Amino acid sequence: MLCPYAELSGSQRVEWMTFIKGIFSRTSGFKIGILLVAAAVLFAACGGEPRIEVEPAAHDLGERAQEPIELFYTVHNVGGKPLRIEKVSTSCGCTRASIDREIIPPGESAQLRVTFDPTENNLYGNLLRVIYIRSNDPDHPEVEVEFRVTIRKPEDAGS
Repeated sequence: MLCPYAELSGSQRVEWMTFIKGIFSRTSGFKIGILLVAAAVLFAACGGEPRIEVEPAAHDLGERAQEPIELFYTVHNVGGKPLRIEKVSTSCGCTRASIDREIIPPGESAQLRVTFDPTENNLYGNLLRVIYIRSNDPDHPEVEVEFRVTIRKPEDAGS
């Protein structure tokens, strides 16, 4: 945890600031000036930027029948400002992805729902699909998650 202040609730932050104010209320103006500079640095460091993390980074679904599959990823905002999901896209038309909310407050998460339908294009064999998540994270404006699956070849209707 880089910034313990960011983990505090609103009321805990008020209590912390009241405590600090009480300590320095009986001190000289010079000490108060130093405190204000230190507090500004702390708030700037703790405010930070939005930061995206997705779990898991990959799913290995093993071997499956040729039928629709649904899976989920959790998108976390581990930064100090709201994370805005700007776009979710996939590497193939047989794969669709949607997120349950586009703005994720600091310390919170959203669910990314992915559906894959190998019957659309009669897909089978070893397959890899990628989901792209574009956000306002300045360090990682686009992240990728993936899943792998082996789809069994469907039986011929005439056999």
